[in-house]
Amino acid sequence: MLKTMRPFTCSGEEFSRVLAALRAGIDPAKLTRELAAQYPSGAGFAGRLVYIASARLWLDDGVPLADVLTMLELRHRFELSPADARAYAVEILWAAQHPVDAVHAQPIPTEKETRYAVA
Repeated sequence: MLKTMRPFTCSGEEFSRVLAALRAGIDPAKLTRELAAQYPSGAGFAGRLVYIASARLWLDDGVPLADVLTMLELRHRFELSPADARAYAVEILWAAQHPVDAVHAQPIPTEKETRYAVA
């Protein structure tokens, strides 16, 4: 029987800690390994968190958007197809540009819900 993975959420405090570590010059690969040790089944989560934080720092430092996209794509050029590497890079870049606190995120109501809502 397959185990279901529990969803990973990232608190703002944890994201801030990763940003601070990257600003302090900690090696991203080392940081990813440390985070993966905290989340035994979350090596992908740890890598994604570090990628998002790295992209955020690059954008804050004034690196052009196209250059950040290229750097993220090149990290996966041997693991994924070119189209998948581009899609993953765009997803990471979007997450870096649109930080959302999962605790405060509200679901977007569907058209049907708004039509039948009682005021």
